[in-house]
Amino acid sequence: MNEIELYGTIFYEPTTNHWEGSGTGWWIEKAEENMAKITFEEPIMFDPRQPSKTKNYSLSISNINQNGDVDTYNVDEDGFIIIWKNYSNETCIASFHVVGTKVCFVPNDRALGTEESVADIYAAELLFSYEAKYGVISLMGSGTISCKEIAEEKLDALNTYAEKDKAAIEKEKDLFSRKLLQEKLERTKIRMERQKRIIEKSAKYWDSALKFGELWGHYSAHEQEKALGGCYVPLCTGGGPGIMRAAAQGARSQHAHVIGIDCQFGVDNFFYLKDTYSVQSNQRLRMNNFSIREGVLINYSHVILFWPGGFGTAWEVYETLSKIQTNHLRRHRTKAIFVHPEYWAPLFKCIDNMREHGAINSYGDRIKIPGVDDQLPDKAYIAEVANGPEEAFEKTRAFVEELYRKNQLTLKA
Repeated sequence: MNEIELYGTIFYEPTTNHWEGSGTGWWIEKAEENMAKITFEEPIMFDPRQPSKTKNYSLSISNINQNGDVDTYNVDEDGFIIIWKNYSNETCIASFHVVGTKVCFVPNDRALGTEESVADIYAAELLFSYEAKYGVISLMGSGTISCKEIAEEKLDALNTYAEKDKAAIEKEKDLFSRKLLQEKLERTKIRMERQKRIIEKSAKYWDSALKFGELWGHYSAHEQEKALGGCYVPLCTGGGPGIMRAAAQGARSQHAHVIGIDCQFGVDNFFYLKDTYSVQSNQRLRMNNFSIREGVLINYSHVILFWPGGFGTAWEVYETLSKIQTNHLRRHRTKAIFVHPEYWAPLFKCIDNMREHGAINSYGDRIKIPGVDDQLPDKAYIAEVANGPEEAFEKTRAFVEELYRKNQLTLKA
């Protein structure tokens, strides 16, 4: 599944120095006069120190209209530079062919068939029916927010990359290649400044998720059996790194059951799991379909907790709120909690704006924020907030135990 084959046709107009290309899986990153950098959509295995290595990709190029001479250089896993020499003013046309192996597997949802999606649904049904038949609580959050130590390691790694780029720039004699390296260095510097801000702002959220995992893990392992009459409601996460890993790691430290529902994102070796974030969950289900995975995380949950997150977490937020709003999930049996409201404040303003314009129910789709919007009956609120892991834990435990007392702590409706 990691094998890849690329085809491309390249057009160069000598009179205007204009470049164009046709083909998928690559693009022209930068062009200057008779030179252009071809960049692959996904890195392909190549080691320039061992050009005959069997895992290196093969690159062949053809001069279609025989206008001058075409050549390539600086071939690496990200692409190559193409150059034309001794050409006339007529259009230069060449084609190239690449055959190799991807550096890592990257999923493509457009390539999924019905079989994969049905298999995902069936696997989830089996898992929850046998291993979490009373439902779960799901914790959503960023896969890139790390603890301070890991965040600082990332900063050190970026600094190492920057130093390598500087050294490469000094050694590089080709002017076009120097410009490419300089642009790469500038991007690395931007990432370094961003990483410094991330360390300052976000590491506390990782620690918070770890603490919640410890609290729920201790409750699961030592108190839940008695409190829920022998029923168990484990912690479930997206099975990924960052906030998800923190919560799973905290719960596992208390010897509690943790379910991870993940997808293949290309950063985790499917076959070799040493030191991978996935092992933080003692039970793991890897899905093919990203959308079904999101639905599973939400549909089988009694409580969905939102820690600070990005696009994926925002997707989960809106899917959860939409399902509660439309009764696909019953309000009296499903609770949504935003943890650390200072992070989510812009989202709350967005929801208020939707409500003011009538895009959502002006009465029944509010966020219950103490001291700000908490005067109405509970049925007016679609979600609530918690200021930290301790409050989130208390609210989650109280809701789950209330469901048990009502005889509603079941997986099925």
